[in-house]
Amino acid sequence: MIQFYKTYKDDKITSTLLTQLSWSNNMLILSNTKSKEERHLCLKIAIKENIPVKYMGSTEAEAVKLFANTFLALRVSYFNELDTYAELKMLNTKDIIDGVCLDPRIGDYYNNPSFGYGGYCLPKDTKQLLANYDNVPQNMIKAIVDANVTRKEHITNMIMLRKPKVVGVYRLTMKAGSDNFRASAIQSVMSLIKKEKVEVQIYEPTIKEDIFEGYKVEHDLDTFKNTSDVIIANRYDEALEDEIDKVYTRYIYIEIIKGFSKN
Repeated sequence: MIQFYKTYKDDKITSTLLTQLSWSNNMLILSNTKSKEERHLCLKIAIKENIPVKYMGSTEAEAVKLFANTFLALRVSYFNELDTYAELKMLNTKDIIDGVCLDPRIGDYYNNPSFGYGGYCLPKDTKQLLANYDNVPQNMIKAIVDANVTRKEHITNMIMLRKPKVVGVYRLTMKAGSDNFRASAIQSVMSLIKKEKVEVQIYEPTIKEDIFEGYKVEHDLDTFKNTSDVIIANRYDEALEDEIDKVYTRYIYIEIIKGFSKN
């Protein structure tokens, strides 16, 4: 009680937040923060978002992050491999996923096939967790890392079956409505296509330069569509509707336009 009084007696801003949390939560934040700014931030987050807080050692906290992101990568990889199976067996991916996800233990979320998991966290954290295992017995963690490589190779193989001379990449972003394409999976696919001696061009409105990482950037969408033999899109967009026959995507949760095949 004395420590609580001494800490907050002259902090008028923070004192207004204290009454909105229980005594036990206030004491948890007080005992686990070092600065006024840190306490203020924790109080605001706890009040605004009502986020449960779990205090632990820094090593355990890092493990939580790595295991959580690796689990998400596992889920992405699972539905991607389901999609690979359905594609090669000529089955309806969406019907299978919808059926699988009727089980409430699995849930109907985070289940849209893609070209692979990407971004800043998942690829980095899965590899870091695998490295941390070192001499610890495991099979699954390595499989999650390997599955992402296999998926990108499969996507590339399916594109190359169309024997394109020019592959157009429609957007580098990982999901609709995003402008973030850092370490996106489609960039790995681009590298694999380039190794096949096939020209790759990009349509990405957020890039103002004419060259990105050695690839041509076509700023005019109509020109991009007309000069691409195959257009790959991690996430489908209606802007590609008029060239639907050229499009290769595994994004199945869309309106089916003009008989566009799900598989």
